[in-house]
Amino acid sequence: MTRIFVGRSYGAGDVIPLAAEQRHYLREVLRLREPEAFVAVLPDGQEAEARLEGEAARVVAVRVGRPQPPVRVVLYAALTKHKSFQWMLEKATEVGAAEIVPLVTERSVVRPREDRLAAQVERWNGIAEAAGRQCQSPTIPPVSAPLELPEGLAHWRAQEVPGIIFALLATENPPPLKRVLAELGTTGALGLFIGPEGDFTPAEVAQAVAAGLQPASLGARVLRAETAATVAVALCLHELSDDAVAQDK
Repeated sequence: MTRIFVGRSYGAGDVIPLAAEQRHYLREVLRLREPEAFVAVLPDGQEAEARLEGEAARVVAVRVGRPQPPVRVVLYAALTKHKSFQWMLEKATEVGAAEIVPLVTERSVVRPREDRLAAQVERWNGIAEAAGRQCQSPTIPPVSAPLELPEGLAHWRAQEVPGIIFALLATENPPPLKRVLAELGTTGALGLFIGPEGDFTPAEVAQAVAAGLQPASLGARVLRAETAATVAVALCLHELSDDAVAQDK
């Protein structure tokens, strides 16, 4: 059944005011007509079955939605070329990233333009929402405005969770991800830092390690930045899931 994401919770009988883009998607793209039903995904992951009613929709019933990812993974991803960054947003959403924070680093090829920043962030969030809708994700990761690396480190420290930095080219013999995660132990949240096409600089890695991030490797292969981001999120969610932890004991 068709799914859209709404900004607050609703109960049976409540009316959901649909935004213009939601009405366009339901009526013009999917050709839904009254009183056809769709699923409104609530902020807590629950699903409300709703039926079109004029310019709005009415909730018929609320049920438990799909299970949330076992770990909250915040992805701090350096800006890359537009198409590759948009691809990363889609795939990181599909595999279960909880939040995506774009980073501006010394070797970032792409830099945000202030006059287009608001529109760009809105577009990024639209890409994440479309990806989540397509893969029936229980939640959509918010995508923030880009942060300089020191600001990104401050954002991560404020959450008081463990963090990992992938810097294969700038770090000498980083330990494998599996070992780092095992040393961190079971955790409900994690920050992942991924560099740009040319990787983090050695000075940036030193700054990140001094802040408390743990260097880690995804293996001997040199991955594209957007691939590394997607693989890292997926592996962390897998390794830190309850089933994986239980099997290792």
